[in-house]
Amino acid sequence: MNIHTIVVGRLQTNCYLLQSGAEAMIVDPGDEPERIVRFIKDINAKTTRIVATHTHFDHVLGVDGVRKATKTLFLIHPEDLPILQSMQSRVRQFMGFEVPPPPRADGYLKDGDSLKVGDETVHVLHTPGHSPGSISLTGDGYVLTGDALFNQSIGRTDLPGGDLDTLIRSIRERLFKLDDDTTVYPGHGPETTIGDEKLANPFVGEAARPIK
Repeated sequence: MNIHTIVVGRLQTNCYLLQSGAEAMIVDPGDEPERIVRFIKDINAKTTRIVATHTHFDHVLGVDGVRKATKTLFLIHPEDLPILQSMQSRVRQFMGFEVPPPPRADGYLKDGDSLKVGDETVHVLHTPGHSPGSISLTGDGYVLTGDALFNQSIGRTDLPGGDLDTLIRSIRERLFKLDDDTTVYPGHGPETTIGDEKLANPFVGEAARPIK
């Protein structure tokens, strides 16, 4: 799998294009849809679907523009639908600015689902805590963690639907079960590995407290 990164929007969200052969899946088109669409054309790939790891505004603002240009479906975990539907009021309340109406979801993903991209398969892990419907996407040697796990950090849990204990369980019981050499592609910031985070992450790694 070729994993391309485009950093978009005011919160510098990592939008990923997972490409296998002539097909690509777009993950977290958080803004700047024109740039994303232009990149898709540059790599000459057919978009198979758009997936959000969760539905906070900075991961979905570009969905409608990309969907219109590529004629593909937008998929989320159903437990994040309320967050998507209340996006405008939440951004106004917590961020103090206005955003367009949220995109509609075309379909839903659940834990254990598999998504084909060319000759590759991407697996869905439900990793709640940052939001109720947060998911991670894993394949051969990589995992896209959204805002669950970052390089030396974890996602915030002080927004509606967030829960710290749930997030810690998701990381330790789901993500940390992956191979240590699995590359982590987070929703913001640089890449890392599962092994590095198990060892040195100050919130959930051995540097925090022993994993039970």
